[in-house]
Amino acid sequence: MRIAVIANTENLVTGPGEGEYILVYEDDGSNVKLVNREPNPAMQAEMHRGLYALRRVKEIGADTLVVSEIGRPGFNMARSLGITIYIVPEGLNADDAVKMVINGEVQVANTPTHEHGHMHHGHYED
Repeated sequence: MRIAVIANTENLVTGPGEGEYILVYEDDGSNVKLVNREPNPAMQAEMHRGLYALRRVKEIGADTLVVSEIGRPGFNMARSLGITIYIVPEGLNADDAVKMVINGEVQVANTPTHEHGHMHHGHYED
């Protein structure tokens, strides 16, 4: 299983349009390891930032996404791309978040955390 986590520079889990990095973990059933850390393309987007992150998550072959929040547009896009979403508390370390998902301590998200128009850094975003 390939798991993507959206994280900030301190490796703390954030939302898809907010984290500077996409961390990619591989879980082979007995071992979990970080295999890649790449810039989040959402940081270069002016609108619908989270959607850019989700598209990249799909391109890198991840079928699971771990975030601290996600709006309706991103939630709907992730589902249409076949990406399973897990929402963990904001500020959780990415390694710990992945362990929680693998250990079944987090349920699959069935709704977004907020609707369209999430306020971020003084302006509205998806």
